[in-house]
Amino acid sequence: MSGTPAAPILSIRNVTKAFGGLRAVDRCTLDVLPGRITGLIGPNGAGKSTLFNVIAVLYAPDSGQVLFDGEQVDGLPLHRSV
Repeated sequence: MSGTPAAPILSIRNVTKAFGGLRAVDRCTLDVLPGRITGLIGPNGAGKSTLFNVIAVLYAPDSGQVLFDGEQVDGLPLHRSV
């Protein structure tokens, strides 16, 4: 590939999600580029499923943003996010 890099299709910006005193996701930032395979790994209890639930709009982040194709989707009703 050459030229200008593609804009991310999914951007996670400083997302934090806590449940009571447990901070399951702490200031997570990542980009998923189109045409690429991106993995998320970590031990049990690291917050992977919680992050996916924030991306899928099942949980609202306590702070940060989720952008899909440049548009903020966190905070949208589930039926508008898909």
